[in-house]
Amino acid sequence: MTFFARVLGVIAVALCAQAALAQDVATVAARAQTAYFAGSAAELIKLGDTVGTWAKSANTREQYAYAFVQFRLLQLSVIAKRKDDASKSGDACVGTLDALLKREPKSAEGHALQSACFGYLANLGGFAAIRNGSRSGKTMEAALALEPRNPRVVLVDGFGVYFRPKFVGGDKAKGCQRFAEAAAGFEAARSTGVPSSMGIDWGAAEAHYWIGRCAKDAGDAAGARRAFDKALGIAPDFVAAKRG
Repeated sequence: MTFFARVLGVIAVALCAQAALAQDVATVAARAQTAYFAGSAAELIKLGDTVGTWAKSANTREQYAYAFVQFRLLQLSVIAKRKDDASKSGDACVGTLDALLKREPKSAEGHALQSACFGYLANLGGFAAIRNGSRSGKTMEAALALEPRNPRVVLVDGFGVYFRPKFVGGDKAKGCQRFAEAAAGFEAARSTGVPSSMGIDWGAAEAHYWIGRCAKDAGDAAGARRAFDKALGIAPDFVAAKRG
């Protein structure tokens, strides 16, 4: 075998390995999405246990996927008011992303997901609420500085502005505007085929869902239903969107 042929063989093996990894991450992400939209915390716990070694993986996409699973579990735990579960999954999310961001400090999506996890932890209240809220804001500043138009970054920024208390800059109207901007960004990304830098395309359904919530709060029942239907068009099993 010639040297050139050996080099081609090495490249082929590397490409196959990358393709397999992408498929594994995509599969985990799809399962996490399905479980979250269906409201199945049990499935997310099982999935998190299955890929637990990814928390310390040398591959940042695997780390991000693990953190994403924990983020989804954090969300469901907060909704169900299971504070201990929420704290555990939130800590796993931010800790894994700390390690990821040490290696890839310019990962806007890494910063954005960590901001979301800190934000949900802040909503648990307690002595750590102020600290977690501050950390959420700082990591979002980093994400916005890197990729201000990334729709996932915009969506998470919307979460922060919408849920943050007024005395620390919260503004529900501005949050609703950010949700609309995020939805438009997701539509643009879909039309151009721009993928997520971390290999997990999430957030579009939630952007439309929160547009619906904003419309509902404003008394626009028809507008809310249209937005919820758009969310269901992306994620047919989205329980919260079905309820409206």
